[in-house]
Amino acid sequence: MILAAGVIPVIFPVSILLLPVLIIVIVYGLAWSAYLVVAQSDRPPYAMIGPPSLSKYIPFVPFSPLRCLKVAKIVCEFIWLGVRSMGSFWYWYSLYKTQKKSPEYETVLYSLPFSHNCLDIYPPDVGVMSPNAIVLMIVPTSFFPSFISCNRKLYMPMALRMRKLGYCVVVPDISYYPACQIPQSVVDLRLALSWVGAHIFSYKGDPSRIYVMGMGISSELVALTLVQEAAVMSRVVRRQDDENKDPSSEEELDRLKFNKLMEIYAPQVRLPSLAGVVLAAGMSDVIKCYLHNVEMGTEHLGMLRRWAGPRQYQCIIHSPTHLLNNTKDKFDPAFLPPNFLLIHGGRDKFVPISQAALLQSLLMEVGVKNVELFACRDLGHYDTLKMLLAYPSTHSDSCRYDTPMMKTLCSFLV
Repeated sequence: MILAAGVIPVIFPVSILLLPVLIIVIVYGLAWSAYLVVAQSDRPPYAMIGPPSLSKYIPFVPFSPLRCLKVAKIVCEFIWLGVRSMGSFWYWYSLYKTQKKSPEYETVLYSLPFSHNCLDIYPPDVGVMSPNAIVLMIVPTSFFPSFISCNRKLYMPMALRMRKLGYCVVVPDISYYPACQIPQSVVDLRLALSWVGAHIFSYKGDPSRIYVMGMGISSELVALTLVQEAAVMSRVVRRQDDENKDPSSEEELDRLKFNKLMEIYAPQVRLPSLAGVVLAAGMSDVIKCYLHNVEMGTEHLGMLRRWAGPRQYQCIIHSPTHLLNNTKDKFDPAFLPPNFLLIHGGRDKFVPISQAALLQSLLMEVGVKNVELFACRDLGHYDTLKMLLAYPSTHSDSCRYDTPMMKTLCSFLV
């Protein structure tokens, strides 16, 4: 008792003094761990230390206390998200085991001889099957860890849900960073869409009513693939007007330079005529999204710059809003699907809702007939994606938006 009474007054002030040191160690430990796991490949040039032969052996980690604090905060939020998603994982795993025993889908190779990517086809339910079912292609997104998030099996709950409602659902494999950069992702999507347009009739789907749905970063991929082709085709159709125009002004010269940079990746792969596009929690401007990541301190951790860039002009020509803005004077909306539905959460701090609002305004400006924006004021980025993927949620705001979101989606598809 006498010893404890003498030790406690000493331990307490020492622990108070060591608490800031412990907090600093935890913050730097979390930040450096995140950098060591995801930020070492394709690091920016200014992060190279020493000669090129030695710089690859020197780890790229932050030393700024403010940056480390921002990164540690994001890491803690990501860990908490993983803890909250454990129930969803068990729900998916039980569904996966059931489907493995008696699958309600068929797996097909769609990209031979270019690659060995597959797609899963969920024909409409027998009880509501019609010979002309609406086709919905769900394009997988990508976030850390990418080998899980872009796996087509992860989207099984939503595919089965839409199948029971009478839709023919397709979920393809799409390659993302670090396996490839954005041109290859576009080629994969074009191949998948081309296969669906040519073969979906054999699975009770209507090739004249194909809708494509992107979520998160796959929204950027879907929008880029469609806007890229429409912008280039509009340029080809109206090339005579450009030849007759005097390129004396600086603005006109910049526009002509931009037009020369535009191209269709794999133009030999023809896209089917699409009835509509659904973009959920998606980005549309790579530059603005990257600057937003800089404010959050996570630009080195995300795949955006390394996937869509890394140079500035590459980020610009891979931004649907930049393509629309620079070609709107000559843009022909007939090359785009006539219907767009944008779904976004008002509390999305990873991709602000301003991205959806900007894309909506530009699509309407170039003459797209129907552009709807369904804003969920109280939902964040992952809440929106989780709800669309038909995973069960205990979040009260998510439950409140589930029925209106599905009604909006189904009415749009009809």
